[in-house]
Amino acid sequence: MKLTITNDAMAYLEKRLPDAKYFILTADDGSNQYSKGGGACTVGDTFQVVGVKTLEAPYDKELETNQSVPFYTSKNDETFFDAGMKLDFKNNWLQLKTNNEILDGQVTTNDFTKPVKDEGMGEIKGC
Repeated sequence: MKLTITNDAMAYLEKRLPDAKYFILTADDGSNQYSKGGGACTVGDTFQVVGVKTLEAPYDKELETNQSVPFYTSKNDETFFDAGMKLDFKNNWLQLKTNNEILDGQVTTNDFTKPVKDEGMGEIKGC
């Protein structure tokens, strides 16, 4: 899968996740170890870019990008992706688009390069 990352989006990621060795594009719906929120109503429409120093399963699918940084995703997350994947930065937000639609107009960032204090899942709000 190919992901085009605009220069503005890359500059934003480098500023927000300066210690990241790898970037992970994944859902932010409560379905993975990097997601704190979500629920059934967010499946497939909320995404995040996670900065990490080491890769962990299931993030073993390298995305082909136009930037010189390694981007990965999982087999599960790939099911939401389509032709023409593009990560852009507009109106002070990261946007994940395809040739057909905007998948998420407010992609978040999550820095996992520092030790994380486990505080549990917290409150999960319903749809």
